[in-house]
Amino acid sequence: MDLKFFLKNLPAFEEFNAAHLDVFANRLHIAEQENGHAFIRQGEQGDGLYLLLEGAVSIVRRDADGVDHEVRELCGGEMFGILSLVDDLPASATCTAHGKTKTASLTREAFRELFQTASPIGHHLQFMIAVQMARDLQEANKRSRAALAKS
Repeated sequence: MDLKFFLKNLPAFEEFNAAHLDVFANRLHIAEQENGHAFIRQGEQGDGLYLLLEGAVSIVRRDADGVDHEVRELCGGEMFGILSLVDDLPASATCTAHGKTKTASLTREAFRELFQTASPIGHHLQFMIAVQMARDLQEANKRSRAALAKS
């Protein structure tokens, strides 16, 4: 698989030049996982960002009553674990391979290096982190309102 071509064809990265995509692709670690592999576990700190190249990943959140709820299933081209790049807080959901998967991962250290070598991509990832944080906050507010409505 040509990772640079894959990245260039994702809406999140289509505007970046070949040199920046080259730097980004060289910072990514490609790996294959078996069904059931847990990339991130709710309550634990994540290792970094994952870009799903092939396969599917289930996102499951356990509520306060210990009941698991599937938030969504990701497919090729989607990213997860992006908040792991910037904070040491525990993950809010568990991300598990649904069948065989192939991913490209970016560690916190590699993310920080992007600002020296491909700052437009580093800044774009920061924007994506802000968007994800806003979505998570909206979701937490919805859950809080629903819990208050029950009491």
